Amino acid sequence: MPTNVPMCKIHVSHNKFPVTHAALKQYKFYFQEVLEGQEIPAGTLDPFIIKFNNHNDNEPTDIIIVDKDGLIHSDPVQIESSEVDTSQDTQVNIHHEDSLKTFPVIPPGHKESLRISHSDNLLFEECVSKLTTTPQSLHDIISTLDSLEDLVHELDFGIKLAKGNGLISIVKLLDNDSNKVREKAALVIGTTVQDEALKLDLIPYLLDLLSSETDIKVSSRLLYALSSVVRGNKESIQSINDNQGLSRLATVYQKLDNNDFRAKCALFVADFIDPNMFNIVHQKFNLFDQNHHDIVSPFENVIEIWCNLLQDTLFDDMGNDKEIDFDTREKILSGISMIKSQYSRQCPIHIGFKNWLLKQTNSDSDEYLSLVNQ
Repeated sequence: MPTNVPMCKIHVSHNKFPVTHAALKQYKFYFQEVLEGQEIPAGTLDPFIIKFNNHNDNEPTDIIIVDKDGLIHSDPVQIESSEVDTSQDTQVNIHHEDSLKTFPVIPPGHKESLRISHSDNLLFEECVSKLTTTPQSLHDIISTLDSLEDLVHELDFGIKLAKGNGLISIVKLLDNDSNKVREKAALVIGTTVQDEALKLDLIPYLLDLLSSETDIKVSSRLLYALSSVVRGNKESIQSINDNQGLSRLATVYQKLDNNDFRAKCALFVADFIDPNMFNIVHQKFNLFDQNHHDIVSPFENVIEIWCNLLQDTLFDDMGNDKEIDFDTREKILSGISMIKSQYSRQCPIHIGFKNWLLKQTNSDSDEYLSLVNQ
């Protein structure tokens, strides 16, 4: 390395965080192991990156950036590819103006997978390029979305898709005239957000689409995407409440008389109020205080609506079965059980419920019987 440039002392903070780096091809770099306290030359061009290796493994555990003036930046950083301009807080305005914002690219603790094949990387880049730059036929769009849906189950591809305009282009396809395209686009969005655990603020837009959609398959995929965005994310849960999400979903539930979709709705509601999943969130947001019996909140009202809807789906006023399959019946009963366990005052039992429960004791499923016994 050159010796006629100023030297600077490195002080390392041992915070662990993941790193990805697209090398600046126009510059030539010399790489060697750098130890704590070692002196290195200040950069004379653009910032360059130094990785500190942990001698117990082969992965870098710390990095710093040395800028062109020789200043050291040792706080945790995220290195993004040259495709993303990180000099500004960019925002893409489609549909709702505030609905699609930039967000962290790399989740905590993530390390890039070394097992992804070169052919898969090429296929991914080709798919994103087609969706973002090239006009395609309906058949090509569906084929591209199919390929992406397979690929984004891999965490690294989910992260890459969320960068730049990849995911934004797919969100735009939710407005496509083709039911099949809307269905596939919603599936890719749900899979991407779920696998990488990085949330776009898509709640208002997804709720609008779900409220107006008439195709049952598309509705199911939209609900899947909505569930993926909400799951375990306190900001998304708050957004559901702010946008009357449970109330709007209840309206869709009544409109779409489909067993599979209604089962998914029951699971969504059960997950939303499950204390094992959202205990800290509900404690913080304090959706409503059950100790104040003289106060009825909007959330309290919608929980009671869901309790009634789910019961009405299972049986009539006399406790007679309605024509729904076993899997749907089990999921809806699970939803009622969750509501009853968490918000008993908001879940009055219908007259025919006991009669209906007695008839269910002939079931051969132990898991289902345990729900009945609750």
